[in-house]
Amino acid sequence: MDRMNVLIVEDNVEASMIFQNYLNQMEGYRLIGVAENGEQAKSLLQALKPDVVLLDVYLPDTNGIDILWFIRQNYRKTDVILLTAANDTETVGEAMRGGVYSYLIKPVDGDRFQRVLQEYAIYKKELQSGNEIGQQQVDAIFHPNIHTAEAVEQEVYPKGVDRHTLESVRQAMKEQQNSEKAEEIAAKIGVSHSTVRRYLEYMVSRKEAEVEVTYGTVGRPVRKYKY
Repeated sequence: MDRMNVLIVEDNVEASMIFQNYLNQMEGYRLIGVAENGEQAKSLLQALKPDVVLLDVYLPDTNGIDILWFIRQNYRKTDVILLTAANDTETVGEAMRGGVYSYLIKPVDGDRFQRVLQEYAIYKKELQSGNEIGQQQVDAIFHPNIHTAEAVEQEVYPKGVDRHTLESVRQAMKEQQNSEKAEEIAAKIGVSHSTVRRYLEYMVSRKEAEVEVTYGTVGRPVRKYKY
C-alpha cells in the first residue's frame, strides 16, 4: 500500500509542529499540507484530496465540526481524526455522527497518536483489499483495540521496530513466569538490552505488556516487564 496523504488543520503552530514530528516518526504516511483555518482547509482539500485529515475543533474562522461535515458532503473518501482540546459531550457526539475515525483530546500523547495511526492503516488496508471480509475483520475495524489475529498480522510498525525482532521479544515474554528486566530478556534472545527495552516499551504502549517499577535504596528505579 502506498503512503497515505495527510492534511493537518490546526491553528496553533506549536501543536501543528508536534503532530508533524509524530508523523515523521512513522512509515506509511506523508504530510501534504497544513491549514491554519477553515478557509485554507477547504482550499487544500480541493487541491490535494488527502486520505486523512487531522482536524482541530477550535479554528479562528469556524468550528472544526463544520469542516467535518463539509468533508462528509464533498470528500466522502477522506477520513477525519479529531485532535482537539474540546471535551464536551456535545462535540464528541457530533464527531461520532460525522463519522470521525478517532477522537484525541489535547495534549495528545505521542504513543497514543502513533497507535491510532497504526490502527487506521490496518483499517485502510482491510477496506482496500477488494475482498469480502468476515465478522472478525469487521470487529477489528470497528473495535481496533480488540487485537484479533488478523489485525496483529497486519500491524504497521513505527521506525526502529522490526516485525521479526518484535516476535522474538513477544515469544520470550510469553515463556516467562515472572516480571523480568530488559537485560534478562535480552540475554535470552541475544539482542542488546537497549534494543529490547525499545521493543518492550512499544509493547507497553500497545497494552501487550505491563511494566513494574521498583525502587531500591540507591540508584535508578528498576523497570520489569510482563506479557
